[in-house]
Amino acid sequence: MTDQLTEPIDSHDEDLFAGPAPAWPKWIGGFAIGWGGLMLTCTGLMSAYIIFLPNMVEPGLDGAPLPEAMQLGLVDWSLMGVGTVGILMLIVGGVLCVMRNPTSRILILIWAISSIPLSLVNYVRQMDAQESMRAWAQQYPDTQLAQQMSAGGESAQQIGEVVGLAMTIILGVIIPSFFVIWFGFIKTKPAQMLGSEDEII
Repeated sequence: MTDQLTEPIDSHDEDLFAGPAPAWPKWIGGFAIGWGGLMLTCTGLMSAYIIFLPNMVEPGLDGAPLPEAMQLGLVDWSLMGVGTVGILMLIVGGVLCVMRNPTSRILILIWAISSIPLSLVNYVRQMDAQESMRAWAQQYPDTQLAQQMSAGGESAQQIGEVVGLAMTIILGVIIPSFFVIWFGFIKTKPAQMLGSEDEII
């Protein structure tokens, strides 16, 4: 009887020492999955729009050359490819986070850190594209496309630029920065995800 009471506890039975599992991995992971899915959908729709845009505007060119801003180059495809890979990493990281796999922290951090400069680069390229479109409209003012652009007025274009900047800051900087702070400075140890009585969760 004494031997049974003093029998050493199996060192592999980690559940006996584990503290309460934290609740945050599920909602953080769910947010990452949802955000990644939304961005993946928007990226797919935007890519399809850009690909088919030349055919859509061709009737309004009236024989003028296609604006350079509407022609996809190697840089454009590269940015879309890098962005898509990053989004997939975010989704996978979110799934692993829900499963309390510490690897999720690395995947989400890679997406978040790379997403901020990528968003800023895309915004700058969008502003350059708009300026290029203005120059094209001035060069070919008699085309239907140029007249449609001028119909909106300068104020509408300025509002669009402000909205684009605000969206870039909120979606491309603030949200990734949240993940950088959360996984880079707050939840940095596996035990904070798995649960341990030796860690402040």
